[in-house]
Amino acid sequence: MERTHELLTGERVNLSDLSADERDFLQRLSDDATRGVEYFELLRRVKGPDALPLRGGRLTPEVLRTTFFRAAHDIADRAGIEQGFLLTPEVAQTARVERVGDLLSLTEAAELIGITRPAAHQALLEKRLRGQRVGNAWVVRRRDAEEFARSRRSRSAS
Repeated sequence: MERTHELLTGERVNLSDLSADERDFLQRLSDDATRGVEYFELLRRVKGPDALPLRGGRLTPEVLRTTFFRAAHDIADRAGIEQGFLLTPEVAQTARVERVGDLLSLTEAAELIGITRPAAHQALLEKRLRGQRVGNAWVVRRRDAEEFARSRRSRSAS
């Protein structure tokens, strides 16, 4: 692992003061991001329950300022951009919120598909609809909800 890491903001952070365990964590996270491990899994490793960067605690302003957390979160965010879950900082600054809308809540996805929220939840559990848990909520990519709706229409037309 390199001794510095350039954040999406362009700032370079020095990794040489990190422990061997922290550098190993960042290397594994980076390797997994390169292999295409999904953004939400990477993010869970960075700030989910038992995440090493949180040291078994909560996300606090002190944790947010650490080089370790900032580098780990940056690696996950880069994967999120690559996978279409996040906008690049440049685009995010100029995009209108109405145009972003790639991630939908479960309720929004159900409305787009034309089914009830419980039916959408059941489709997620049965893996007929792609989505991810974020904390205690589900999110669905707009394109996955639209594809699910198209497949339902084509099945009902046959």
